[in-house]
Amino acid sequence: MAIELIDVLVAEPRGRALDLACGSGRHAIWLASLGWDVTAVDHTEAAIPGVRFVLADLEQHQFVIEPAAWDLIVCWLYWQPDLLPAIARGTRPGGIAALAGKTSGRFATSVHNFRAGFPGWAELASGAAGERAWFIARSPLQ
Repeated sequence: MAIELIDVLVAEPRGRALDLACGSGRHAIWLASLGWDVTAVDHTEAAIPGVRFVLADLEQHQFVIEPAAWDLIVCWLYWQPDLLPAIARGTRPGGIAALAGKTSGRFATSVHNFRAGFPGWAELASGAAGERAWFIARSPLQ
């Protein structure tokens, strides 16, 4: 579990959470254990206890993020730039987007890229360490 997520989310009120590119579901499982109502999405099928799972290829846009439907959207260590506007629209006013990506290689990103995708959002945590950058921010209330 990413310490950056723990530090920010442990005290947040629970609601609907979306975990994009969830992989084995470690973040989804942790969120569900805290009482979040979690939906996890990945292109490889996974059985994640206590979590709704949707099999979908995000690169093929097989999953549509409903507007203002989620209190929290997590997309950790997966970088797909065209998802940023959908994540921003899908987060409820006052909700949180938590993103991280690798800082090298074919799918490299940066805190700068995350900030550019979420202008006007209140940054709760961000940084880069090793080969990873992260950005956690709260959506404006309007």
